[in-house]
Amino acid sequence: MRTLSSWGGQAHLAFVVGLGMIVAGCSENEAPDDDLTSIRAPEIARIVPAQEALAGSNIPTLDPAPMNDAEIRKALGAGPLCEFRYTTAGRPVLAVGTQPDGAPRGGIVKLNGSMVPLSPAPVDGASGAASTLLLVADPIRMTVTPEGAEQTDGTGAQRREANAVLEVGQSLRVGYRGYLDCISEPPRKSPRWPASTKVVLPDVWLSSRMEDERE
Repeated sequence: MRTLSSWGGQAHLAFVVGLGMIVAGCSENEAPDDDLTSIRAPEIARIVPAQEALAGSNIPTLDPAPMNDAEIRKALGAGPLCEFRYTTAGRPVLAVGTQPDGAPRGGIVKLNGSMVPLSPAPVDGASGAASTLLLVADPIRMTVTPEGAEQTDGTGAQRREANAVLEVGQSLRVGYRGYLDCISEPPRKSPRWPASTKVVLPDVWLSSRMEDERE
């Protein structure tokens, strides 16, 4: 059997192998100039009726999920709105379109991966403050009650601490502490608040779930 024993043959082989590795490395690291795969529009969840969004879900474990600005604009369009979020820097989990006088004209919440449109409903004066928002899509009810003093950022957005309650029929009643931001129109990005604003983690303050009742 023949073997490559000469120094010249070994040097030539090493040169060819090294050149091949360099070419392979360049082809892996260089992307075409027209490669736009890294530029993607934000994903927008489907808007479906409440019953369809709840179908197949484990209702006692549901929580409102964060929405992006594109989803909110698609559902509510332009105009004034208020957004409830769990933390000062978090994305909204409930958005409510408002009329010039502040009255709600409709809302949107994301549950089980889908967006559910909500309609405003009157609030019983005996059970809620005058500023309380109530939105429904049977069997879903979302209630938001602002508390505390109002803050204003550089863009004119107004913020108040607030309590929100999600109810799904008799299967779920759970509440959250967070923040209600009201702005003149859906922004391209969520309003920026002063850096000194303290970020507070979500605080589930009220919970009545079927699983707890069984125990």
